[in-house]
Amino acid sequence: MKRLIQLNLLLLLISSATAQDSQSQETSPQQPTKILRVYDWNDVAQQHQLSGGEVISMDGMSVLKIESTNNPPLEDNFRGYTLDTPFEVSFLKMTNSVIKGTYWVYCEVKYENVWSGMVINNNREVRDKSGTLKLVKYYPPSASGGDERVNVAGFNFAGKSNWQLYRFAVDRNESGELPLKLELKLSFAGQGTVYIRPIKLLGVVGNWWTPQQIGLIGGIGGSVIGCFGALLGLLASKGKARTFVLATMKIFIALGILLTIAGFAAVVSSQPYAVWYALLLPGVILTLVFSLTLPSIQRRYDELEIRRMTSVDAMGS
Repeated sequence: MKRLIQLNLLLLLISSATAQDSQSQETSPQQPTKILRVYDWNDVAQQHQLSGGEVISMDGMSVLKIESTNNPPLEDNFRGYTLDTPFEVSFLKMTNSVIKGTYWVYCEVKYENVWSGMVINNNREVRDKSGTLKLVKYYPPSASGGDERVNVAGFNFAGKSNWQLYRFAVDRNESGELPLKLELKLSFAGQGTVYIRPIKLLGVVGNWWTPQQIGLIGGIGGSVIGCFGALLGLLASKGKARTFVLATMKIFIALGILLTIAGFAAVVSSQPYAVWYALLLPGVILTLVFSLTLPSIQRRYDELEIRRMTSVDAMGS
């Protein structure tokens, strides 16, 4: 019976440590993501939502090809510079209903022969210019009757490159509101060809519990179970409360099995480490501890019952 008490005190210590470990682990790793929607270019073209470019097949998937034959004219007074006359294509627009829950927009892009050089605008400002992939985010107006607020994020590219992943964050505003719509654009200062794989919208996998809740579950739950285990071991060693002890142990075995199943479900659901670890560890410990000690405790009660009956028979004779 000392073994049961020791094992359950160990369960108490491990569960408390799990709670602390869960809180520390939860604050550091990035939350896992899930794909909410994939924009297949064939489907986009069939739905008449494609604003520019040509859909081709490449690497076994639909790919959007956008080509610029733009040849900016030279400025006479600024030899070697070209006028800022960009070629721009808005190739995909997404509404609020589509982007609900979206945190990231993923674009895989391949490009070749993208011109890069010095350009001059109408204000005679000289600057470097190349191809640009942009995500334009339109937010609700800050005041009633005002204009939409626009936020632009972009990546510049030039020359030639194999497939590269560009990730755009879909930021919430101060009130936690999503953009009203999103728009993907390509602009070229000169010539160039760009290939774009299907666009992916990604969301964040929601945690089953907050770090505070995980800490409470591990700390309070582990303490209660550890104390109960020590009490059961004490009662069993004295041969008291047989029905209560055996029934409670079976309940804890069932609880351990349920926690273990829930832990595996959390792993499959891509829950963070702090969630599945806080389920799996106590679940496995509960199942093993009480399953291994239940037969010996039953034998203990049987032995005590036989001794009692033998003692009664001896006194009767």
